[in-house]
Amino acid sequence: MLEDDVQNHESWMAVETKRGQINQFQTMEDMVHDALRQNESWQASTSNNIEEAPNEETQSFFNSLLDANHPLYVGASDLKLSMCVRLLACKSNWNIPNQCIDFIAKMVMDATPIKSGLPKTYYDAKKCVSKLGLQSQRIDCCVYGCMLFYDNEYGKNDGALLECKFCGMPRYQPRNTGATTTKQVPMKSMFYLPLIPILQRMYASTQTAEQMTWHYQNMSTNGVLCHPCDGEAWKHFDRVYPDFGIEPRNVRLGLCSGSFNPNVQASNIPYSCWPVIVTPYNLPPEMCMSKPYMFLTCVIPGPFNPKVAIDVYLEPLIDELKKLWTNVITYDISRKQNFILRAMLMWTINDFPACGMLSSWSTHGKLACPHCMEHTKAFRLYHGAKNSWFDSHRSFLPNDHAFRRNRNAFKKGEVEMDVSPPYLTGSEVWNRINGYPKITKNGAPRIDGY
Repeated sequence: MLEDDVQNHESWMAVETKRGQINQFQTMEDMVHDALRQNESWQASTSNNIEEAPNEETQSFFNSLLDANHPLYVGASDLKLSMCVRLLACKSNWNIPNQCIDFIAKMVMDATPIKSGLPKTYYDAKKCVSKLGLQSQRIDCCVYGCMLFYDNEYGKNDGALLECKFCGMPRYQPRNTGATTTKQVPMKSMFYLPLIPILQRMYASTQTAEQMTWHYQNMSTNGVLCHPCDGEAWKHFDRVYPDFGIEPRNVRLGLCSGSFNPNVQASNIPYSCWPVIVTPYNLPPEMCMSKPYMFLTCVIPGPFNPKVAIDVYLEPLIDELKKLWTNVITYDISRKQNFILRAMLMWTINDFPACGMLSSWSTHGKLACPHCMEHTKAFRLYHGAKNSWFDSHRSFLPNDHAFRRNRNAFKKGEVEMDVSPPYLTGSEVWNRINGYPKITKNGAPRIDGY
């Protein structure tokens, strides 16, 4: 049952992601024309040295895009690639089975006199779209979430292990006696969609490359918060890292995660699947939170939520963010030049329980507030025996605020004269928690780089 769910997640993930990335462009023809114009400008740049040629990876993408795209027939306005994308969008938007997509493709072919450019099956459509280079990775993980069987460029070599190095659980399901197949089935797997190719594709299209510097050209000058770039968090980061803020093409990211039950047909089946979505905030306000620019990066399978072990599943994303902090060669088609792309994670957007998972801070009990901590004013209700944070916010108000002296609207007969709790820096927080071992679900301590 778990294996079937994982396979369903893989199919849904691949289609949903490719659909979301291709919807960046107003039409598929625009993306192809970008590649055609780029090939022309590249040839011109080799003669007069006015414009830079795309780097090898970007040029390979343009060539693959042109090779994968052909008209349905001579004189047709629709392209083969756009037809394949529309078929995949049908599956994603309405959760259509693969057999139904095959039936629709056959029906279209039967009604069309020229059939050479049409996809015959769902597999053909998926194969055509996969040439765009947006792939997904299937990574085996411990059934208890202790670790990933995964190699990275930072010295971690766990991809060849056959059992968890923390709890000893096997990586693969035991084979049945007499089984003829040699394929090993993992106990549990997650899926990861690399973020770097997605950001590079945004600069490879004229539809989005210019919009990625909107925040730099449209900062508010009257003190009104119209975009996250007008906020104090954005400006503070630019002051701390001026070399990052001086390049407007560097990307600011937001991350959100939450649970959902993929068994929509049987909602009574308990299952908690966790998608992790990343959003770039360089775009204009009407674009940065729209569906095409909410990039699915991780799909963490259930059936139980990952709790504090969610950092284990975020390991591939953390590795990519480390790489994006240093240097990733990217081609900007709007300026016809290569540049060093950098990106950073500004904040996370989630509810309070998910905040506890992502930050490893317990959001239960009197010390639930990660800002107040031991200075909290929370109290336990006498009759209900529940923790309450009523009237815990007045200390953050200015000293001369009228609410501080109000004895009727808050706790009866009490005024607030205390100052707000001190703000801890990142190094101070790290000094408090550094050295504490990570406890896995089976009680074994885990100490690693995350």
